[in-house]
Amino acid sequence: MSENGFLLIADISGYTEFVKLHNLSKKPIFGAALAKGFESHATTIVADLLETVIDEVEPTLRLNKLEGDAAFFFSSNKIGSTSGDDIVEIMARANAAFNKKLSDLAFVQACGCEPCTQSKNLRLKICAHKGNFSLNTIRNFEELSGEDVILTHRMLKNDIESSEYWLVTDPFHKTLNSENRKKFTKITQNLESFDKVKLNYLELGSPEPRNESVEKRSRAYNWIRQAGYFSSAMFRKKRAR
Repeated sequence: MSENGFLLIADISGYTEFVKLHNLSKKPIFGAALAKGFESHATTIVADLLETVIDEVEPTLRLNKLEGDAAFFFSSNKIGSTSGDDIVEIMARANAAFNKKLSDLAFVQACGCEPCTQSKNLRLKICAHKGNFSLNTIRNFEELSGEDVILTHRMLKNDIESSEYWLVTDPFHKTLNSENRKKFTKITQNLESFDKVKLNYLELGSPEPRNESVEKRSRAYNWIRQAGYFSSAMFRKKRAR
């Protein structure tokens, strides 16, 4: 079924650096076990952050799928919002909620493992487009396909050095009111399979998240809290199987 609507992908920047396990896992005796534990912490934190973003984006846009450290959403004339300005508003809410969640999770740094100590460096980037796509349902899964779906994903593979920004195409930008259009700067990017593409860029640059209540607590208190956090996540994961 052919549709026209909005496509949006929210991606967590810094995830590759966040999980540096390949060398550790090769170390004898403790390496593999430590790597597995660290990976579990990384997965839990990223899942928590993605859930926070999803809560803000839905139901303005429908979640199509999770893609590791990213979430892909869409809307059409039949599903979700058809207003670019509404989507810019939920993009702002998603970014604010993401940063608040990072602040709330500051206690995990007491763990000492690399994913936990480096979690403060995670940031959110969002790419959005308006275009055409095919929507097919296979059993209970909705599958989106088409050139515009590929373009939306390709926008993440750019030359932008910032780790926290919004990047939208001209078709998306044209749907915005004048106030929202002025927020963006015109840029051109060479995207794989699409060559030079005119895009619209907004850098956010949020400061490193801080949490005074966590900072005032003792390291022992925060260590106990993070241990409970990861234990609860593991218990929920086992129950879901």
